[in-house]
Amino acid sequence: MTPLPAFAGDIASIAIENIFQLFDLAGLSGKLEVCSPANCGDFYFRKGVLLHGLLQINHRKVGQILLDSQVITETQLQECLMLHEQGNPPRRFGQILLEQGYVKPDSLDTTLLRQVKEAFFETLSWNEGVFRFYPDLAPEPDAVKLYARVDHLLLEGMVHIDQTAADQEE
Repeated sequence: MTPLPAFAGDIASIAIENIFQLFDLAGLSGKLEVCSPANCGDFYFRKGVLLHGLLQINHRKVGQILLDSQVITETQLQECLMLHEQGNPPRRFGQILLEQGYVKPDSLDTTLLRQVKEAFFETLSWNEGVFRFYPDLAPEPDAVKLYARVDHLLLEGMVHIDQTAADQEE
């Protein structure tokens, strides 16, 4: 049985950055679901600190982030993607990268944390959609943990959004 949310609302009425600030100021713990017309995400907090976040559609996958950072090559990426698709049962893409020896655990963790931040930053640009908060829910035990203060992420996110807009104008 799905629990009822403690509170929910419309992103058009209450901006997503204000919702994130509420988590920070009130020290809330639990899962925040956010959905825009084009994407959805889950963000987990403990006492107002962002632990983990993930979008259903990540615009930059882990492999692409590693490739862009020149940690892996295109050939290594394609090999791991093939192994990922053939896996039965499916294995996590990061685990395949580690098993192949293409990345070190700390490099993979850094990349996964970057993906969490990028998910957070993307949601800051959403002007419509809904949110729901479920208290005391935690991420999966093996999920990478960010432990980031929301106020710092909001500032970093605004800079990221401004930079992305400037890059698109060029």
